[in-house]
Amino acid sequence: MELKTSSVAKRLGVSPKTIQRWVKKYEIPCKKNEAGHYIFDSETLALLEQIKFEQGAALEECETEEENEKNILCPEDFFSTHLQPHLNEFTSRFQRIERQLEQKADEVVSVQLLQHRREIEELHSYIRQLEQRISLLEETNEKREADDSLSKKQKRRGVGRIIGLFV
Repeated sequence: MELKTSSVAKRLGVSPKTIQRWVKKYEIPCKKNEAGHYIFDSETLALLEQIKFEQGAALEECETEEENEKNILCPEDFFSTHLQPHLNEFTSRFQRIERQLEQKADEVVSVQLLQHRREIEELHSYIRQLEQRISLLEETNEKREADDSLSKKQKRRGVGRIIGLFV
């Protein structure tokens, strides 16, 4: 006997999607036809019936527990017993993460400040070197100008004397 998903779903009184979910969730070994649809045999059908029975029992237990809790707990008690501990835990975790984030931000800023300070010191030393080079170049330029002015004056006098002899 080979049944398709829709036939098994009708037989068990559930939707075809539920059957597909159970096959995947419980890793039920099923054959597939050439179109890729599940084909169920009698063993697989029995297994699915057992899963449905267990699922139904679990749902009934949950429903009775929920009804009992509804009868016992009022909204304030429910909040204080079920939600407040989780809320406190999340609040403390959030504060801890916030502190860690601030600490990391401070560390990053400190590293950046040290790096900028190093770069500024390097620029200052480079500027000092440039100033020294400029002063050396100015001194050598002044010496050259002085030497050039002396040599030009002497040449003019010498040339003027020689020319004066011929005139």
